[in-house]
Amino acid sequence: MIDAQRTDAAGRTTTLKRWWAPWTLPVTAQPVRDALIEFDSALGTITKITANVSRDEAAARGAELFDNSVLAPGFVNAHAHIEYAAYDALTDGLSFTNWIGDHIQRKRRLSSEHMRASAELGAAQCAAGGITCVGDASYSGDAAHALVGAGLRGRVYLEVFGTINETEALASVIERLAGLPSSELVELGISPHAPYTASRKLYELVAASGFAWTTHLLESHDEVRALYSRSGPLAAAMERATGLPVTTWETPPVVGLEDLLGRQALVVHLVHATTDDIAALARTNTPVVHCPRSNARLGCGVFDLDAFDRAGVVVALGTDSPSSAGPLDMFAEMRSAIEQHRATNRDGERPSCAQVLRMATVEGAAALGYDGLGELREGAPADIVACEVGVTSNATVSYVLGATPNDVCRVVVAGKEVWRRGRNDLLRAQERAADARALLALPVSLAPQTSRA
Repeated sequence: MIDAQRTDAAGRTTTLKRWWAPWTLPVTAQPVRDALIEFDSALGTITKITANVSRDEAAARGAELFDNSVLAPGFVNAHAHIEYAAYDALTDGLSFTNWIGDHIQRKRRLSSEHMRASAELGAAQCAAGGITCVGDASYSGDAAHALVGAGLRGRVYLEVFGTINETEALASVIERLAGLPSSELVELGISPHAPYTASRKLYELVAASGFAWTTHLLESHDEVRALYSRSGPLAAAMERATGLPVTTWETPPVVGLEDLLGRQALVVHLVHATTDDIAALARTNTPVVHCPRSNARLGCGVFDLDAFDRAGVVVALGTDSPSSAGPLDMFAEMRSAIEQHRATNRDGERPSCAQVLRMATVEGAAALGYDGLGELREGAPADIVACEVGVTSNATVSYVLGATPNDVCRVVVAGKEVWRRGRNDLLRAQERAADARALLALPVSLAPQTSRA
C-alpha cells in the first residue's frame, strides 16, 4: 500500500490511505460494489468513496486490497462493562438477583491491578472484534484507562450509588472523574446505577451536573417488585450488599424521571417498559440500548423492539457485561437480536439484517450523541473495519449472519490502526488478566475475599 502525503489549504500535512474490497457497507446507503475508500490518517476522516473500481485499478492507485472481504463502519457498542471481561462464562442458571449476588462476591476478590488488567482485556476484545466506540458503565473507572490506551473511541460513565447522602455520593464521583484519563476520542460521564440503588434525588443531581448520563432501568421482574413495593429477592439482596435502603418509587421510574430525560441521557434494558414508559421516552427524545444476550441468559424477558420502533425511539445495541452475556461480540449481539425478535414475532423478516446493523452502528452513535459515526461516507470519521467473510449476493446478510470476530482482519479508529490480524495485543491482554481470571473462577464459597467493594 502506498500512503500519499500532501499539504492541505491550512498548511497541515495529511496522509491519505486507500482501502479496496469487493463490498462496502455504508449502512446509511445501499451496499457498494468494488468500492475504493480513501481516508486521511492524520485528520481521521474519510475523504472519498468511489464505487466500481476494479481490483487492478485499485492496486495501481496504491490501495490495500482486502479480497473476499467487506468494509464496514466500526461497531458502536452502546452499553458495556469492559472491566468485567475476565468474568466471561463463569456462571449459568442464575436468576437476575442471584447473578448480582454472585457477581458482587466475585468482584470483591480482585485488586485494583486485577480490575485494570480485566478492563484492558475488554478493550483488546473490542478492537479485535471491530468495536471502535464504546458506551461503558464503569464501577472502577478502569475502562477509561483501557479505552484511551487501546486507541478506541467512547464515553465512560462512572457509576454512582446512593439512596441516602446523595450529595456526598455525587461529589465523590465527580472527584474521581477528575482523576480519570480522557482524550479527543474518550469522554467521561456519570451512571446512576439503577433506580433500586439510586434515589430520585441522586438522579436529579446527576442530571443537573452537566455530565452525560446513563442508567439501567426495568431490566428484570425482580427489579419491578423492588421498585414498586420494596419487596422480593432483589430488594433484600441489595440492602444486604450495599447497606442502603432500596427506594420505593410512587411514580413508575420512566415516567417518574421524565423531567430529567432527553438526549443527554441513555437508558439501558427496559425489558419491562410499559406503553406509558415508551411514550415518555419518545416525548423526551431519549435513546435506549437493547442488550438481548444478557436479557436472555438471565431470563429477564424480551425487549419489545416493535413497540419502541413504532414510537420512534432510537434503539441501539449493547453487549452489556461479559459476566452476564459472554464475550464483547457485536456479531453475536446482532444475531441474538434477530433470533429473539423473529421468534417472538413469528416473523422471519423482522427485524431485518439491515435494521440490526443500523442498531449496532449508526443508531449506537446517535444514542451516544456522536453524529457521523457508525456510517461510511465522505467527511465521516474514519472508523473502519475490514472483515474477511464470504459474500453471497447480499453483503449485509453475509456480514450480519456469517461473520465473527475471528474474521476481522483490520480496524482503524480516526484513521489510525488499532487492530491487525496477527497482532498479539489480545493474547498479551489475556495473559495479563490470567491471575484475575483464576481468582474469579474459584467457587464463591472458597474464594478469598479482599476489602474491595
